[in-house]
Amino acid sequence: MKRSFLVTSCSIVLGFALSIGLSNSAFAQEDRLRGAVEPVKAKKKYRIGIAVVHFVDDYWKGMAYGLVDEAKQADVEIVRVFAAGGYGKVAEQIAQLETLSALKLDAVILGATNFEGYDRAIQRLTDKGVKVVAAGVPVNSKFVSLGVTMDEVAIGKTVAAYVCKQNANAKMITIPGPNGPAWNKLRFDGVMAGAKECPGMKLLGNTFTGDTKIEDGQSQASDLLIKYPDADFIYSAAANLGTGAALAAKSMKRPAKVVTATVTAKTVDLMKEGNIAMVVSEPGILIGRSLIQYTVRLLNGDALPNLEDGGPIPYKQFLVPLVQLTNANIGTYKLQSFDQPPANWQVPSF
Repeated sequence: MKRSFLVTSCSIVLGFALSIGLSNSAFAQEDRLRGAVEPVKAKKKYRIGIAVVHFVDDYWKGMAYGLVDEAKQADVEIVRVFAAGGYGKVAEQIAQLETLSALKLDAVILGATNFEGYDRAIQRLTDKGVKVVAAGVPVNSKFVSLGVTMDEVAIGKTVAAYVCKQNANAKMITIPGPNGPAWNKLRFDGVMAGAKECPGMKLLGNTFTGDTKIEDGQSQASDLLIKYPDADFIYSAAANLGTGAALAAKSMKRPAKVVTATVTAKTVDLMKEGNIAMVVSEPGILIGRSLIQYTVRLLNGDALPNLEDGGPIPYKQFLVPLVQLTNANIGTYKLQSFDQPPANWQVPSF
């Protein structure tokens, strides 16, 4: 994977500015789209297919919930929802895209399992007149119409800035996630950039490996806490990795606190117990809703507001504003509106 990704400073500034502006008033208004985009209705009954990474964590499951529920609001038909089964499952997901290509769709919403390897498969869809929209993670294809995601570099910088504010000389173990996807590589670029702005901070570990399951976070954190017993913080790329790392630190009775992104079912408890210090919200439900609205606008021929140049990503993107959660504010943040799908909700069979 190329390691030369850059994100423009203007997108980072916009993300932080919007997160400040939306942190209170928009939540209070219970706007299901949190001001991201004005909702529209489909001009006809568009048929949409969905292919994402997995439904193992609340990020992707929440996104699926947002997609399915917002499709009802926008009056479009979700024809099929696929999950590849994990990151790196390129061949499996391309087979799913081939299945979708036979279903006479207007659009495909794609949460790719890897940055590379999709260009020809996406072109085959677009050659048939199917619009492809990137969901939650970037994919290296100029045939994608647009993407809805978050500023990954800004997430990493937010984590590093938080740690620096707590302890300018912090020793931070890092669990950057699997090798291959672009999102966690960009996120770790942000962590390293933020650490450079905090001269006393030291990053430990720094190896891309494994998957994003709780077990990966537990095993990597346990090994690294043995190697670096005096670590002050543990950075994990996201979701279950962070939960696993926090459980490891808790069981080993180590003082290292986890800083991560994505709220899981265990995040609030681990935050109250002091094992997780800060989480950057990755609002899967909101991203799913925004994806439907941008896809409908694209198919309607309506305006596409607030898109930013992707830089090294070969299409424009809407970047969902960042919200930083700590024990001080997570109790008032509306997790069920934006981050966590209903506990018993299952992805429908279409």
